[in-house]
Amino acid sequence: MGTNPKKIAFCITCMNRLHHLQQALEKNIHDNYLPKEVEFVLLDYNSKDGLDQWVRQNMQSYIDSGILVYYKTFEPEHYLRSHSRNMVFRLANADILCNLDADNFLGKGFADFMLDEFSKYGNFFYTNNFSVSDIIGRVCVRSEDFLSIRGYNETLKGYGPEDVDLFNRLRNKGLNQLFFHNPEFYHFIVHSKVDRITNEFFAKNIDKMYISYINPYTSAILLLYKDHTMEHYVMVDNPHLNVFAEFAMNNEYLIDERNRVVIKEDLIKGTWNETNDVIYIYENNVKYKIREKLSSIDFNGLTFYNVQDNELKTEIIILLTSAINYYEACKQMKDILVVNPDGFGKGVVFKNFNLSKKIILS
Repeated sequence: MGTNPKKIAFCITCMNRLHHLQQALEKNIHDNYLPKEVEFVLLDYNSKDGLDQWVRQNMQSYIDSGILVYYKTFEPEHYLRSHSRNMVFRLANADILCNLDADNFLGKGFADFMLDEFSKYGNFFYTNNFSVSDIIGRVCVRSEDFLSIRGYNETLKGYGPEDVDLFNRLRNKGLNQLFFHNPEFYHFIVHSKVDRITNEFFAKNIDKMYISYINPYTSAILLLYKDHTMEHYVMVDNPHLNVFAEFAMNNEYLIDERNRVVIKEDLIKGTWNETNDVIYIYENNVKYKIREKLSSIDFNGLTFYNVQDNELKTEIIILLTSAINYYEACKQMKDILVVNPDGFGKGVVFKNFNLSKKIILS
């Protein structure tokens, strides 16, 4: 932590979500304008939508006053929730750190409320009360507590539940989880599910997606990626079938609605290529030949249907990545593995448009 830290920092990451920041950022600053105690730390996670120009043209006065700090990184190709949040939390210079999604409104007086709560003695952290899914990522935690658990788990890729995993590890450290309930603190910008994942690896790199309905509760997902790798998952709409569910519940692992769908077994990986409208899939040393133009294909003993509807694709990606991450988080808990053993939030950033001096987070 640097010299003269603020009391609380609201940490925002953004990749190509300028349209949300334009609506929320300035209002959040106005509603919590305490320049001596509060800072808003905005990490431009290699946005390509003019975010840097907008900040320079419209937010310079807040940078000059010290309530807004702007960082830019040019490295990421995809939006990584855990890594981006670890970066911005490490860049913040405050005693209390608060994750603030770009589409969230803090509400008038949120900073005052948190400062008052954290002035009291006690080992705790604050989160939403899980009544609104779009606010689930809001967490306020002391800087030393966040660093002591080694931040967000960067093993978790894609959508969810990196936030719930963080809450659980804070609780396992011995902190009490408290909840804010004021409805004023629960406003957000309504947006599509596509907005949630459009900059993430899965959304950008899946070439073809197929689904097989095994039974009303179980589906197999076949993903063919643009780099000609392949992955095959089985998802179950019942958390009690998860191999780690009993362990998780016995350890009071927080489960929210996104963990309703889980992975039944480990993924199967392979490769694929395409020649003259024929797809060849190689899995476990077995070669499958499939005619691409068919609406359904027979693969590995199952009938798969080509998923072409964008809304269904998005829904599947959200459910699948949440299930993959939940599986991985529970496995790490079961094996008592160290989170981010090689460090977290690493990268190169530039502060307040000064491109002549890079900051290396190692």
